[in-house]
Amino acid sequence: MLDSLIITQHSGRIFVDTGATNSTTAQLILAYQQQVQSISKPPQFVFLTHGHPDHAGGIALIQRTYSSTPIYVVSQQVAEETMQWIDFSCEHSIFSGAQCNLNYASILRVLTSPQSQISFSHPSIKLRAINDLVKGDSSYAGLLELTTPSGIPFLLTGDSIVIQSHLFVSNFFENQTPHDSDNVLCEWAGYMQASGCEFRSNRRFIIFPGHGPVRHANRYTQDIALNIDWIRALRRLTINSCNISYVWSQMIRQYPNFASKDIDMKGALNTHVPTNANSVGCKCNNGSPAICPMCNEPPRCRYLDNNIGDSKLSCSTRSSLRKDT
Repeated sequence: MLDSLIITQHSGRIFVDTGATNSTTAQLILAYQQQVQSISKPPQFVFLTHGHPDHAGGIALIQRTYSSTPIYVVSQQVAEETMQWIDFSCEHSIFSGAQCNLNYASILRVLTSPQSQISFSHPSIKLRAINDLVKGDSSYAGLLELTTPSGIPFLLTGDSIVIQSHLFVSNFFENQTPHDSDNVLCEWAGYMQASGCEFRSNRRFIIFPGHGPVRHANRYTQDIALNIDWIRALRRLTINSCNISYVWSQMIRQYPNFASKDIDMKGALNTHVPTNANSVGCKCNNGSPAICPMCNEPPRCRYLDNNIGDSKLSCSTRSSLRKDT
């Protein structure tokens, strides 16, 4: 999983995300120090794609090691969502005291001009931060585009684009509570469809997702189609079951390469189970029934009701999404 990444080329030095724990972040810092052959030379900056704990958990250690290194996010919404997840992780003893006892509001710096404000030390390498509204894996996120001297663009996506989802389908919205609407899954499908249109004009893109293998853009439309199938299956299961363990086992059975079996929170499916089944009158009670007596169809979703083939994605989705946001 790419929950953190170091980029050191020529004189440029940046981190993308920070890792989940002090141990993983310490390994990241050690690898960086070995690459730059210095324990005192700080990174230019850290770019935080989004606020999930597995990507933001190392902020405290990076701040303690390199106090002068700025940590950037693309929007105030990303900063706020990051702080909400940190508060959640501290309240549930997921983070340590060192991770919790920081003023994140002053540490996280919001880019006022994401597309032009950050730069690499070497002029031949171009950077561009992209502000992306994501509904599904996180509420708000940023992507980082890096173009090499040879003209090959790399896209570092955090969890905005997932090649193999890790079943984390809850997110914090402005009311600071996990969202339980099926509409989240519907709109996540729409945003993934729209993202495929970004690569129609440039097939040279190499994608570094937060979870899953590195991909070339010409393969990405097939990955989107697989992700869409995964969301269809998840929606159908959550609206027909009151039992999280049953839904989890069925998703792993159908998509064994997608899910991490050691995620204790079961991908935060508690935000959808039993809420989705109760919404159609299944009358859930302490995880029963595992399968509702009546087979229920998920609510209509304009991004999922039509079958989309591997090589044919509707780019009209993109324009409709932009109008919605």
